Amino acid sequence: MITRSSALLQRPETPGADVTPLTLQSAWQNQLSRAIRDPRELCRRLGLDDTWLPGAEGGHALFEVRVPEAFLARMRPGDPHDPLLRQVLPLSAEGESVPGYVADPLEEAAHTPGPGLIHKYAGRVLLIASPACAVNCRYCFRRHFPYDANSPSRAQWEGSLDTLRSDPSIREAILSGGDPLAASDRQLAWLVERLEAIPHLERLRLHTRLPVVIPDRVDDVLLDWLGNTRLQKVMVLHINHAQEIDQAVVEACARLKAAGVTLLNQ
Repeated sequence: MITRSSALLQRPETPGADVTPLTLQSAWQNQLSRAIRDPRELCRRLGLDDTWLPGAEGGHALFEVRVPEAFLARMRPGDPHDPLLRQVLPLSAEGESVPGYVADPLEEAAHTPGPGLIHKYAGRVLLIASPACAVNCRYCFRRHFPYDANSPSRAQWEGSLDTLRSDPSIREAILSGGDPLAASDRQLAWLVERLEAIPHLERLRLHTRLPVVIPDRVDDVLLDWLGNTRLQKVMVLHINHAQEIDQAVVEACARLKAAGVTLLNQ
C-alpha cells in the first residue's frame, strides 16, 4: 500500500517538494509541517475515550493520519461523531475486506500516458501536481494511487506536457493530486506557465481542500500566479459540512473570487 508519507514532501524537484528550512517557510507551509500525524495525539487533543485508539492506530497503519491545526480547531472536543472528525479519524472498519471494493475505483491506472498525467475523458487531462495532501480524508479514493511513479521532475513533466501540446482537442487542464496546492508556489507557477503557453488550452481547473483546511494557503504569492494567468480559472473545493466554513475560509474564498477564480464545491 502506498501512503502519502512525509518523505514525499522532501523529494527535490517534485511538485509537492519543499526543502526550505522551517524558519523560512510561509505561514501555510509551517502549518502543513506541524499537522497532527499521530492518531494518539489526535484522540488526546479532542478528549476521546481510549476505546477509539485501537481502530485509530489500525487505520493509521493503512493510511496515515494528517490533520492541520486550523481544521482541528473547528471540531467539537469530546464528540467522536463530530462531522469533521469523522472525515479524518481512522476506524477499525478500514481493515475489513469488502466484496466489490477495489484499490482503483476510478480505473485511472489504465489512463496514464505519462508520469503525473491522467487522460481519461475527452477534451481534458488531469495532472498530479502534488503527491501530498494537507489533510488525509478517510474516504480518499486515491489512497492506493502509485504516487512514486507519478511525481515527475521538471524534465519528466516536459515529456508529459508534450501529450497536451500534440492534442488540440484538449481544452482543459485539471491540477489534482494529492492536493495541487500542497506544492510550492514556485513549482505551481512554473507548471501553469507551461500550460498557458499551449495555445489550445482554455481553462485551468484545480481540485483542492487546502483553502478549507489551511485558509492561510490563499496568500499573496498564490494569488499572483493564479490571478495573472490568461487561462479561465476554476477552483473546485471539497466541503462536506457547514461546520468546515469559518470566517477564515470565507475570507480565503473572497480573495480567490476577487482574483477572478470561479469557485465550485465538489
